[in-house]
Amino acid sequence: MKTLRTTVAAAVILAALILAAGLARAATPDEDMKPIKTGASITGVIEEDYSDGLLLTTDGGTTYLVLTPEEISLETEEAFHKRNKGKQVTLTGNVYRDEDGSLSLFVSTLPAQ
Repeated sequence: MKTLRTTVAAAVILAALILAAGLARAATPDEDMKPIKTGASITGVIEEDYSDGLLLTTDGGTTYLVLTPEEISLETEEAFHKRNKGKQVTLTGNVYRDEDGSLSLFVSTLPAQ
């Protein structure tokens, strides 16, 4: 069940980046990828639309796809989005860039309200 949820979440994230970055592949942290920045605190607004995944956009216009570990359930991520959409938040994690330049922020936790 958890593997299926993880697979579905990964598919949603991939589809989100394809839509958001014009057919770009998602930057997902795996064993072969090295973060371009670790322990980065990024402040931005959680995008209203969740169909593209959890997106954080900074005042400068940079958008990060927020990735969470499988320990954070999809329901928890959706609840975080519902509470924080349109609001400014600060998330801390590792930043990854894929070959097309799309940015992802891999966080180990989502802040509680």
